[in-house]
Parts: sequence; structure tokens; C-alpha cells
Amino acid sequence: MTVHSKRPHKTTLGGIVRQTLRRANEGHLAASRQFTEMLILRVFYGLGPGHYHIARFWRRDLPWRFKSGFWTYKKFRRYVNTLNPPAYQKLSQNKICEKAILQLVGIPTPRFVGRLHNRVGVTATGTRLVDANDLMQLLLTRQQAERLCFKLVEGYGGRGFQAVSLEIGGTLKLRLLDSKEVMSVSEFVDNVLQPGAGADYIIEEYVNQHPEVARLNASSVNTLRIWAIDRGDTQGTLGAFLRVGRRGSLVDNTSQGGLIFPVDTDTGEIGTGLSLKNNNWNETFQIHKDSGEKITGATVPFWSESLSLAIRAVAAFPHLQFAGVDIAITIDGPVVIELNVEPDPTAAIVFDRPHREIFSQPSML
Repeated sequence: MTVHSKRPHKTTLGGIVRQTLRRANEGHLAASRQFTEMLILRVFYGLGPGHYHIARFWRRDLPWRFKSGFWTYKKFRRYVNTLNPPAYQKLSQNKICEKAILQLVGIPTPRFVGRLHNRVGVTATGTRLVDANDLMQLLLTRQQAERLCFKLVEGYGGRGFQAVSLEIGGTLKLRLLDSKEVMSVSEFVDNVLQPGAGADYIIEEYVNQHPEVARLNASSVNTLRIWAIDRGDTQGTLGAFLRVGRRGSLVDNTSQGGLIFPVDTDTGEIGTGLSLKNNNWNETFQIHKDSGEKITGATVPFWSESLSLAIRAVAAFPHLQFAGVDIAITIDGPVVIELNVEPDPTAAIVFDRPHREIFSQPSML
């Protein structure tokens, strides 16, 4: 899947000045030095002052090579296109194609249940799935209280995601996992999914995540994003972070308010969380903002298996050499949720490593 993010870190001049003076008063680089570096980075490297502050370039211990090693969105995408030829990126950007390849080569991934589409919808067993009646017939073959999720085939950032549990009694009902609202299958299809308007959904079994991951936030499936590369003679991981959803949210995407924590690729230990939002510059946290649950310092279960799986997932796709692989952890081990062949380059800020360094020194397994 591709995340077409907006150009990041736009902010006001007043905000830049306030943040610069604040950091100088805290004992970091002098304000004059910060302004000078911001100007040079903007003119010669295309990196704006918002990037400067969110990446914490005001820290005294950072060499200039570190700061100048970060790339703009345009430069990052140009480089990624040399690793992932655009003609082959659609193999991952379409969730149906992606699911087929993952299942074909035996990579663990949530089980495919069907595709709901008003013209070409089909179940995993090959029967028609184009409307509410077809969905009803499919769901009646499932188990009581089973949970399923519905994702837009070419959606991103958690947009359009729905999850339900089945209530099979006299009449089949669906309970939405976020609002807890109960509705009929026809109400769910016509009012929520709206395939008649052209929406295209993949239906999967819902992931039952590992208890150690679920305790961080039980309402969302909290996933790893692992940057992995497979260039034939070079295989490795480039960085990783964990996303944790907010209380009551079904998704962990940062665009939907999710929290983000770097993960040490050597040990799997979760680091200090940080905000990439302009209105919350450099906010750091070690606990969940809603529950108070301690997150920093914990170790991700099945860590080495997750790294290996991310590399296997990239290698499964013809002519693709790099991806941000989203992985969920279950009691039985890691499963691949999806690949992002054009991941958000601001992940480098989370890794606290410049792009130039990331792509020159992958961590080898």
C-alpha cells in the first residue's frame, strides 16, 4: 500500500521562532546557530524548519553530516523508485494482489474471507459476493462471536476500516467493534460500506493479538512497521517502530491519532515514544496517553521472527526490493498485515537515523 502523505512540517514563522528560542533557553544550540542551520538546510537540502525541530536537530551532539543526511519527500521517492520499479508497485498497493502473493508463498497473514464489490465480488471459495444478501449467506457459514475486518482494497492510513463481531441468533446481526452499535447485514452494507457507490472491500479474519501487545491498547491491533530490504546480495532491516492505537480506536495509524515508539532492531526493546505533529513538537512519552500503561522498556514478543518475516515478505514480490512491512504479533507468532512500498520517509526521524545512513548500512540478520 502507498501512503501519499502531504508535504510535512508546514508551520508558522512565529511557531518556529518560539521553538528555537525555547530550545536555546534549555541549553541546546544557540538560537543564531539554529536559524543559520535552518537556512542552509532549506536552501541547499530542501528541508524546512518544521523538519529541523521535529527531528530535534537543535541537539548539541549531532554532527552536520547527520542533519544533511535526511532527504526530502521527492528525493526519497526517487530513490525508492530505483528499488521498487513503479510498474511493479501495484502488486502490493492492491490488497487483493498482495494477499494472493503472501498466501501463495506461505507467509503468515490474516486469512482472506472474501472481496465485496458490486460487480466482481467473490468469496474465498469462489462464490458471488456483490451485495448484502451475498454477504449474509457468507456470514451464516461463520462462527458465533467471530470477528471480521473490512478494508478498502486500495485504502491507506486506516481510511474506511471497519471491524465487526457476528451475533448469530434468530437473525444474524453485526456488532461494530468501535461504537458497539448493532445492525443488520443490510444496514451495515448499505449505510457503512456502500459497495453500490463503487467501494471495494477485502474481508479478512480479525487478528487476535498477543496479550503483551494487546495490553498496550486492546481496542486496536497494534502493529510494527519494519523497513526491510532484499537486494539479492543484501538482505536486512533498516529500522522499526511500534504503533499503538488510542483508547476505543480500531486502528493504530498515526494519522488517526496513534502513538509511535521506536524499536531497537537488535533487541526488540521499545524506546521512548514521540510526536511527529507540528502542534506537539518533540513531545516524548513512555506510557500510553489514555491508560497510563507503561510501554517504553518492554520487549516485543517474537522479535527475531518478526525481522525475518519482514525480509521474507519483501522477497516474495517480484522486482520489489524495499518496503515498510506492517506486522502484528499473535500468540503463535508474527503475521504480515500489509506492505508499504512507498512508506512515509519521516520514519527516519523515529529511527533517529538519516536516510543516507539507513540505506548504506542495513542491519544484517
